[in-house]
Amino acid sequence: MENTTADSGRDTSGNPIQRGVESAGAALHSTIDKLADPARSTVDRMSSAAHQTVDTLAGNASHVAERFSDQTRRVTQAPAHAMEYSRSWVQERPLEAVAAALAIGFIMGRLTAR
Repeated sequence: MENTTADSGRDTSGNPIQRGVESAGAALHSTIDKLADPARSTVDRMSSAAHQTVDTLAGNASHVAERFSDQTRRVTQAPAHAMEYSRSWVQERPLEAVAAALAIGFIMGRLTAR
């Protein structure tokens, strides 16, 4: 079996300098891999935490937007509900409605006359 390098195709079995260089290169590659693995793991954890934070923020923002939309709908529908309630009250109690209107008109007239 002949020992050759993958990139040059030269025979390195008889060259101690070349074997030393290849051994040092292999040791450096191993050291780089040992240093890169924890960094890769840390980056993966940080990335996962960042994604979870973004998902949480998006969920909260969606919830706030939904509540705001509900409140806006209630505010825009309030006058219609008030009119419907007033209309039904006047239809059920017409004499009381006329008396209340006269009383409110009298009070408003007295307040604005001064």
